Amino acid sequence: MSPNRIRQAGLILGFWTLETLYSVAQMHYRMALLPKPYTWMECFRAELIWTTIGLILTPGVLWLAGRFPIDRGHLWRNFAIHMGGAALFASLIKIYWDWFGASKRPSYLTRGFSLDNMLRSISMGFDAGFAIYWGIVLAVLAADYYRRYQAGLVQAAELRTQLVQAQLQALRRQLDPHFLFNTLHSISELVHEDPEAAETMIARLSDLLRRSIENSGAQEVPLQEELELLNLYLEIEKARFDDRLMVNFRIEAGTEMALVPNLVLQPLVENAIRHGIAHRTQGGSVTVSSRREGGDLILAVVDDGAGIVAGRPHREGVGLSSTRGRLERLYGGEKRLELLARERGAEARVRIPYRRESEPIAAPPGHPVPEEAPVSPRAREAHAGD
Repeated sequence: MSPNRIRQAGLILGFWTLETLYSVAQMHYRMALLPKPYTWMECFRAELIWTTIGLILTPGVLWLAGRFPIDRGHLWRNFAIHMGGAALFASLIKIYWDWFGASKRPSYLTRGFSLDNMLRSISMGFDAGFAIYWGIVLAVLAADYYRRYQAGLVQAAELRTQLVQAQLQALRRQLDPHFLFNTLHSISELVHEDPEAAETMIARLSDLLRRSIENSGAQEVPLQEELELLNLYLEIEKARFDDRLMVNFRIEAGTEMALVPNLVLQPLVENAIRHGIAHRTQGGSVTVSSRREGGDLILAVVDDGAGIVAGRPHREGVGLSSTRGRLERLYGGEKRLELLARERGAEARVRIPYRRESEPIAAPPGHPVPEEAPVSPRAREAHAGD
């Protein structure tokens, strides 16, 4: 027997057990007012006979409730069927009790059959059986609506998850060509001015593209792997800027294996270089840092360039807007990426949940995430080696 059948049988038996106990107590209380009260055993025997036939008939009621649900499709037809079923259920219970449970049999059984006397006898206990029948039907209806509601929630969650995955993939596809076009533009500027530097950039770009392809299906990678990719990009930029670009790393110990969105740092560093340092003749420096703050991982990219001018709206390019969108869809919240003005330069700060690969990501409200966000093969190898 399947677990569902066992659970259903247990519910039916439990219901009729409670009904028996309630009916016994009610009957004993009523009979206590008579000159010769019923004993508890006499009440139990009488009510047990009544509930036994109810227990036997219950599977039939459940079948009717499932076969003829009260919904919009056939509302009045099914309602009429259940009215007839309730009348038959109540009548059968009362007739069975008249035969086997009553201490004094009714006249239609002792003085010759009379339809009028039988209907009068049935009417005396009709309301209880009628109410129980409808109670069972309504319980089945409520359980069915609850199942549909739960199934609807699961389906809606699956659809939202599929939507988020599609949005993440679209943002990732938008970010990759943006980075590639910018790098190719830098190479084209150096082809005639410094062929050797251009050749170095092409080699670094080849390595970077190879690594990116390896992680093309990964939404998250360990920070250490993200920094390796960032170093490849920075080597390309350093070839273009010569000694005008200084890069510092301040990575807090223990954060190297924290999971971060794939290619989350590159657009932030690119933005710092382009808007903070590229237009300065003396160049500047970019500092990349990570630290753990409570249950969050803080990533920061700070430059000492022109900074953010107060009162002037800052327009985000493709890289920053795509990164902001990915962060919001992966982790929820509106302030996962912030651009902050500093005394000298600007800071791009990312705040995400601190999590290693073995820890599941929590689905933010309104932004469900797959139970297992895809991570890179290198991340799995690194985790296996821990």
